[in-house]
Amino acid sequence: MDVIRELVAERMQQEIPPVVERDPIMEEPPSPQRFNRVQIITGMRRCGKTFYLFQVMAGLLRSGVPRDRMLYFDFSDDRLPQERDGFRAIDAVLDEYWRQVPRARTEGAYLFLDEVQDCPSWQSSCRRVAENERVTLCVTGSSSKVSSEEIATNFRGRSHTHEMLPLSFAEYLRFHQDALPDAADACVGHVQTDAASPRERTALEGLFDRYLVTGGFPGIQRDSAPTRIEVLQGYVRDVVARDVADRLSRPSIPLANQMALLILRNTSCEMSVNGIMQTLKDAGNTIGWERTSQMAQLFRQAYLYFEVFEYSRELLPGTGNPPKLYAIDPGLALAVSRASQEDVGKRLETAAYLELRRRLAGTRTDSITSYTEPGARGRKVDFLVGEAYAGEGQPSQPYELLQVSVSIESQRTRRREVESLDAAMQRTRLPHGSIVTLREEQDIDTENGTVSVVPAWKWFLKRP
Repeated sequence: MDVIRELVAERMQQEIPPVVERDPIMEEPPSPQRFNRVQIITGMRRCGKTFYLFQVMAGLLRSGVPRDRMLYFDFSDDRLPQERDGFRAIDAVLDEYWRQVPRARTEGAYLFLDEVQDCPSWQSSCRRVAENERVTLCVTGSSSKVSSEEIATNFRGRSHTHEMLPLSFAEYLRFHQDALPDAADACVGHVQTDAASPRERTALEGLFDRYLVTGGFPGIQRDSAPTRIEVLQGYVRDVVARDVADRLSRPSIPLANQMALLILRNTSCEMSVNGIMQTLKDAGNTIGWERTSQMAQLFRQAYLYFEVFEYSRELLPGTGNPPKLYAIDPGLALAVSRASQEDVGKRLETAAYLELRRRLAGTRTDSITSYTEPGARGRKVDFLVGEAYAGEGQPSQPYELLQVSVSIESQRTRRREVESLDAAMQRTRLPHGSIVTLREEQDIDTENGTVSVVPAWKWFLKRP
C-alpha cells in the first residue's frame, strides 16, 4: 500500500527532535529479543508521552544504536487507513518497516508505537510481535481503551505499564531554567534545598506559585494566560469527545462535559458517584447511578482525575466517607474553574497528591489514603501513605503522614493541623508528620513526635 510505504519512509527520515528531559519512568529499554515484555506508557493526552519516546530514542542513539534500528510511528496520523476488511494498521506498518530495513528484523529493532488506542487490533498485534520477533516494544496510549484493566486481561503478564503524569515541579524548573539564572542546579532538579541562598529561595517560591497556576502540561509552558486557558480547556473537550462519549452506548457530549467540569472544579473535595449524580440532576439532567458510574470510570481511565479513599485496616477501601477526587493537574483545574473559584489551597493539595503518586511509581498507588481520627472529633489528615492492609495476620504499615495548608499563621489553623497530625501519629505509632505550606518552615514538638512544617518548593524538590 503506497500510503503505508510513504508514511514509514517519512518516519524513518524524521530527525529526533530536541527535548527537555523528563525524569525516567521506566528502566533503560532491554535489548531486542523474542518474548520481551511490552513496555506500555499510559497517561492523559498531551502529558508528554510522545516526547518521552523521543527522549528514550535519543539515549539509544547516544549509546550507539543505529537510527534505522529504531522505528517511531504515530498511529493517530489521519493519513493512516482505517482498520477494516482485514487491514491491521500495526501489522501493515511493521511489514513495511521490515521491507525497508531487512536487517532490523534479523538483528533486532526498537519499536516505538505512539497512540496505539486508535488501532482496534493493537493489543493482539503487539502481543504477537513481542512473542515472535526480535524486538523491544514501547507503546503509548492515552484513553480508556488502554486502561490497566484491559492491558492485564489481554497481555497476561507480558506487559509492564508505566504511568506518565504532567510535569513535576523539578521538571517544571527545567522548562523554565531561564527564570533562575543564578541557580543552575535548581533548574535541573538537583538543588541542595537546605543550602539555597535567599535569592534562590525567593525565585523558587515565585516559580512554585506559577506552577500552581500554569500546571505541568508541557505544551502550554510558554503560552500567555488566555492562550493557556483556551488550550487546557481544549484538552478537556478532547478527553470528553474521544475517550468518554465515544465509549458510551448512548453518547452525550454535553452531559459528559458537565461531569468533567464538575469533577475538575471539585478537586481535593469528597465526592461520591451519588454526589456527582445528584449534582447533575439538580442541573436539570436525567441520569441514573449506573450511567454516572460508567462515565466516572471512563474519566478515571482517561486520567482526568484520581480517587483517594479513607485509610482502613481492612482489605477493602474505607467506606465511612466518600473518596476525595484529585484532578490530573492543578493548572487544568484552574483553567476550567469559575472566575470566583481560584482556591490555591485545593490546587496545592492536588499538586501534593500528584507528587506522592509520582514517588510511588511502579508500586501500589492505592496506598495513598486520607485519615480520619476515630470518634466524635473526627480530626482529618490529608494523606497517609503506606499499606493499610498488609495481609492476613499482618499489621498495617503506614510510613508517612502529610497535611497540606497554604499557611498555618492563624492560630486556629495551626492548632487544627498540628492536633490532627498528632492524633494520627499516636494512632499509627509514627514519630513524625509533615505540613506542606507555601512559605513557612519550622519543627513543632508534640506529645507523640515532631511535626515538620516545610515550604512547598522544598518539599516538592525533595528526593525520597
